[in-house]
Amino acid sequence: MNRIFWIIPLFITLLYCESDDICPESTLTTPRLIITFYDVENPESKKNIESLGVYTVNNGELNIIEGINGVNTDSIAIPLRDNESITNFKFCKDFSEDITVIPSGLPNHVYFDYEINEIFVSRACGFINNYNLSIALPYDPTATPGPTNWISEIIIINDSITNENQSHVKILH
Repeated sequence: MNRIFWIIPLFITLLYCESDDICPESTLTTPRLIITFYDVENPESKKNIESLGVYTVNNGELNIIEGINGVNTDSIAIPLRDNESITNFKFCKDFSEDITVIPSGLPNHVYFDYEINEIFVSRACGFINNYNLSIALPYDPTATPGPTNWISEIIIINDSITNENQSHVKILH
């Protein structure tokens, strides 16, 4: 009789386990925002930023995005917040590893406003987010305007953020 009580739960478990209970590594994930940097004097020509550091700004607190700090690059991929429809960053040119000065380097506030679209992938993988970018500004619209910064203009070139295969934003500096 005890064997029947073990067999019934085992049978029910096997009956309800399906192949989609494991999320494959090849499954799409929430895409990051791809930003490409261009020369303000020649807007069609990409231009590297020397020693770039990027901080997220959340409730006045700055947190460095790992993997970007101190790089020389003409493009980056950064995550947008998925719990709010705005994300603020400090982009710092001439970044240094000196942790006594935060933010390190010449900072420029960058502000993104967007719509979040949750997409159900599968029972095992859950949801991913795609974004529709509506506003990109080289300053914080809620703060009093500060001095002119090193970013001249931010242009949205692809407002639908569904993959990381192409640039979404163009920054002129």
